[in-house]
Amino acid sequence: MTTVEEALGRPDQSAAARRARRVAVHTFRPRRSWPAVITGFLVLVLAVVAAAEVIAALAGTPLRLFPVGPATGYAETTTWSEPSVQIASAVLALIGLLLIVLALAPGSGHWTALRTDDPALVVGLTRSALRRAVAAAAQGVSGVDGTDVTVRGNRLRVHVSTGLRDSSDLPEQVTRAVEQRLAELAPLRNMRINTDVRYTEG
Repeated sequence: MTTVEEALGRPDQSAAARRARRVAVHTFRPRRSWPAVITGFLVLVLAVVAAAEVIAALAGTPLRLFPVGPATGYAETTTWSEPSVQIASAVLALIGLLLIVLALAPGSGHWTALRTDDPALVVGLTRSALRRAVAAAAQGVSGVDGTDVTVRGNRLRVHVSTGLRDSSDLPEQVTRAVEQRLAELAPLRNMRINTDVRYTEG
């Protein structure tokens, strides 16, 4: 396993470079849109139903979409010390905490931000494009017959197949080729590379 810190060099610590990095990280930060959409839709439905119930009740023709009568009676006779109330409160609190965690935790990213050192220029690669670029670099190494690249976060796993019987130095050659390609792309985050070589009969 190796990293490409050396190949990419020390990052520029100028104010413009730091601002460009913040802009790129914010732009390509994965966002959990589906939990927000679902929660917003549920809140909207409840708000519309509640508003309709209130307006209909004020007009003298309640809709009675929900059995509010029994619920009102139960609420008037139940105290906060009741186990059912405490359990319901704990469940609602856990649901709220889960929604907060989902909102704050980043989702799975589909983009790899590239270093530009210019806050006005943001460039990124999709995972599939990064896989293709790395696979092409590995495929260009002499003796490599096939490649398969997996990207997980800032980790690259490069699987290569070869028909060479003496392939002891092939992993190092493939790793160097991938490092060189990453140095040209200049990803914002340092990528960790794992290279596996499998011998195949010709």
